[in-house]
Amino acid sequence: MKNKYVTSFLALLLFALSCGGCHRQKETGIKKVAIATLMTHPALDADIQNMKLELQSEGFKEGETIQYIVGNANGDPNLAVTVVRELDRQNPAVLVPITTPVAQVAVKQAKSPIVFSAVTDPVGAGVVPSLNSPPAGITGVSDAWPYQAQLNLARQIVPTAKRLAVVFNPGESASQYGIVRIREIAPTLGFDLVEVPVSNSQEILGALRLKIRSVDAVYLSSDNTVIEGMPAALSVCLDNKKPLFVGDSGTVEKGGLAAVSVGYAGVGRSTGRLVARMLRGERSIPVVVANGDEIFLNLDTAKRIGLVIPESVRQHATRIFGEQ
Repeated sequence: MKNKYVTSFLALLLFALSCGGCHRQKETGIKKVAIATLMTHPALDADIQNMKLELQSEGFKEGETIQYIVGNANGDPNLAVTVVRELDRQNPAVLVPITTPVAQVAVKQAKSPIVFSAVTDPVGAGVVPSLNSPPAGITGVSDAWPYQAQLNLARQIVPTAKRLAVVFNPGESASQYGIVRIREIAPTLGFDLVEVPVSNSQEILGALRLKIRSVDAVYLSSDNTVIEGMPAALSVCLDNKKPLFVGDSGTVEKGGLAAVSVGYAGVGRSTGRLVARMLRGERSIPVVVANGDEIFLNLDTAKRIGLVIPESVRQHATRIFGEQ
């Protein structure tokens, strides 16, 4: 009898352990993806939305096989450290830091596999040492702006413009990369650059007001400080009837005159494909550089500043906002 009881006890114990194992497998069947974004912005929101759509098309259905947790630094790079650390503590299968400042924090602070997104210059920012051979467990998508195409577009729209104001934050890696390219390209297109450096978005209004009457057009750089302060720049440009050139479709929709954009829906889709590969166990994946060939125009803004956008430019536009 004693051996019978022992045998029964062992059977029950094995069953309990087996059920426990089944329960754990059920829990781990849902992959957790943590998204750390710097701010709410049309381009970044499109990035996240399309990343999720791509993952769904890859077979990862939200609530069934994948769970998203999101942290937002609300435009404060200093808060990005807290956001990344909190998300990493939850042991996600993949951490997705969006924008350069957040990615810089993630590669230093996080232990989770990383797929960054919307990082202008991953190598220059110290996120990865190489685009083709990043460290195992780290990859992502670069959204380096097509500066040549953007300045070409500005020249086509305002062929007589001479002085071009460029608003940028010297403290951000994206701008450090961008201003070098802009300084190289602008003179070849006949632009004299008037640099307007700012350290935070609140400085944009006053700094641009001091320069606006001496310039023919304004160009916003790719850093997050300037993008966040776009409404202030737009206000100054509208008041003085000066064209405002930007770098993404969301900012054109909000009032920027024109942009050649990488297309953040495409950035999101590319990010989603990389996340799917990480979730399936790949760890050595080259960084993807997004294409930048989409033209966006805002005819309402053009009308408000008394500018006619050439028909030759309109014909090549990916999307036109405003009355046509």
